[in-house]
Amino acid sequence: MLALDPDGKLVVIELKRDSADKTTDLQAIKYASYCSTISAEELQQDYRAFWNNRRDEDDQLTPEAVGEQFSEFLGEDVATTEDGYADFVLDDRPRILLAAGSFAPEITTPVVWLEREYGMDITCIELDVHQRDEEVFVSARQVLPIPEAEEYMAKRRQKERQQSRSSSRADRAITVLLEAGLVAEGDIVLFDDESLPDDAEREYGPDDDFWRGRITGKTGRSDNVEWLENGAEYSFTALAQEVLERATGREFNVNGYPYWIHPEHEMSLSDLRRSKVGDIDW
Repeated sequence: MLALDPDGKLVVIELKRDSADKTTDLQAIKYASYCSTISAEELQQDYRAFWNNRRDEDDQLTPEAVGEQFSEFLGEDVATTEDGYADFVLDDRPRILLAAGSFAPEITTPVVWLEREYGMDITCIELDVHQRDEEVFVSARQVLPIPEAEEYMAKRRQKERQQSRSSSRADRAITVLLEAGLVAEGDIVLFDDESLPDDAEREYGPDDDFWRGRITGKTGRSDNVEWLENGAEYSFTALAQEVLERATGREFNVNGYPYWIHPEHEMSLSDLRRSKVGDIDW
């Protein structure tokens, strides 16, 4: 099985019905090495193909729908590609999770060695099945890393995660646009009136602070833009959702970058990144 965690790391899950055999760890490492070359867009394309093969023809997932699912799961302001997929950096060191009924020393010994000497993120989970009448219960117990070593390994991996997140942030739209000099702290952005739903109860006006934001120059998860309506700081996605919800009285789940127009460039921040950043000499 292949999964994605909220930190943008792929998780390769190797499941065994009974005891883990002698090659379980090697199989998982082989799968992880293959997955390390997958891009974020390829991952989403595979996800879409997998689920569309199991859905009705009139209920197919679009790239935009998949992109919104991944953006919401990652919990960050994530830009979109031209096809509508979420545009984020996928960590190239997948986690490995081995799950089986039991683990012999020929598995646990190399796992401990790979974890401690090379910092590989490998977890062994022992599964046990219980049945009571017609109900089946599965219990899980972490075998490795052992609790005594968990704190050490967690600290060791923390540095790697911080480095990975720094790389991911560098590819987020607001960070890229700031570093490229295409936007600057204090720039005013306007909500795109063409993106306003027909049932909006508030009239649009470019001079109305309700539809205006000021770029803060910050690159955190929730401090990229100041809403001139109340002076509070938001991510572009959170502010777009707030504006839409207050204007219509409905809840929204959108990617914010396409909703904000930079007047000087006369295009959305999403389009600005796609059309201009490629010309920058980094």
